[in-house]
Amino acid sequence: MRKLLGGIIGGGENSFIGYAHRAAATLDGEAEIVAGVLSSDPERGRARGAALGLDPSRVYPDCESMIRGEKALPEGRRVDFVIIAVPNAPHHELSMAFLKEGFHVFSDKPMAVSLAQALSIRAEAKRRGLLYALTHGYTGYPMVKQARHLVREGELGRLLRVVVEYTQGWLAPLVENPEAFTTWHLNPDVSGPSCTMMDVGVHAINLVNTVTGLVPEQICADLGSAIPGNPLDDNGSVLIRFDGGVRGLLHASQVSSGEGNALRLRVYGTRGGLFWDQENPDVLECMNPDGTSTIYRKGSACLCEDARGAARLPGGHPEGLVRAFANIYQGGFKAIRGERDRPGWDYPCSFQGTVTLAFVEAVLKSSASKSWTDVARVE
Repeated sequence: MRKLLGGIIGGGENSFIGYAHRAAATLDGEAEIVAGVLSSDPERGRARGAALGLDPSRVYPDCESMIRGEKALPEGRRVDFVIIAVPNAPHHELSMAFLKEGFHVFSDKPMAVSLAQALSIRAEAKRRGLLYALTHGYTGYPMVKQARHLVREGELGRLLRVVVEYTQGWLAPLVENPEAFTTWHLNPDVSGPSCTMMDVGVHAINLVNTVTGLVPEQICADLGSAIPGNPLDDNGSVLIRFDGGVRGLLHASQVSSGEGNALRLRVYGTRGGLFWDQENPDVLECMNPDGTSTIYRKGSACLCEDARGAARLPGGHPEGLVRAFANIYQGGFKAIRGERDRPGWDYPCSFQGTVTLAFVEAVLKSSASKSWTDVARVE
């Protein structure tokens, strides 16, 4: 069985997300990155390609050149899939360009910067029979899969309430000194119509959907900007009415001083609740009605098949985000090969991507109108 061949768009020097994608895609030896567009500056792109050991003839100055160059190669030498690891705005254009030419796509979140764009990507992938995977990396953690299993098996009873937060503090210095640094996240032409909700809010609502299967139907949102002159949101809270009558709360902020990457999920039902913290990802706490708690840890024999399958190392050995990402890639690779899914290796798909964009659009509309707003239904 030959390795799958991949190309990457973006992820140049000093790119955290580029490293995460490259490392995750190649971690298990099933794929190799052989081509890419590594910078909007062709000279810097060539230098980055050399540093990564890529064939200079397959380090392209732009995506059009990459498509032409790879299509000219015979099957087995051209790339099978493309990783999109650039800021938000070009996600739609790039995804559509590569899907139309027959390449599978792994895209960083968000899927696009509007629901209409996301729906067109979903339709194109389905029409072509190609894989489209969205790298909401946190869903690859073993204990997220255990949480999903407990909900599906009814261990929490009938779901009543969901609370999810994603708080960071990296933008907080700009509140008192707006000139401290610059970032594309605050540029609407690059980030899209939202900063924080489009950046971390999408992770939060996707985590809820992954674990519970719930889809938001109505929301009431309050977005704000603590950074002077910031045209986009840097914090916000959303009351949510999910399908089935479940109520929820989502809080997202990137101006929460002192916070690192605090993605935390609480799910409550008639028979108990659960709590998972991304900064302590190998532990899942289940709260019982009598006040006691059951603690699940990665590597335990009592875990479900998916949670066990998503772990590469024994219990007590932390694995981290790259391996969670790798689980998503492995799920995608199995789908590309047409192989039966291995337990623990699944991936966020275009449906989940469109659900998150429907949510973000409703959040923006609700906050602007100061009213409860319906979330567009995604089929």
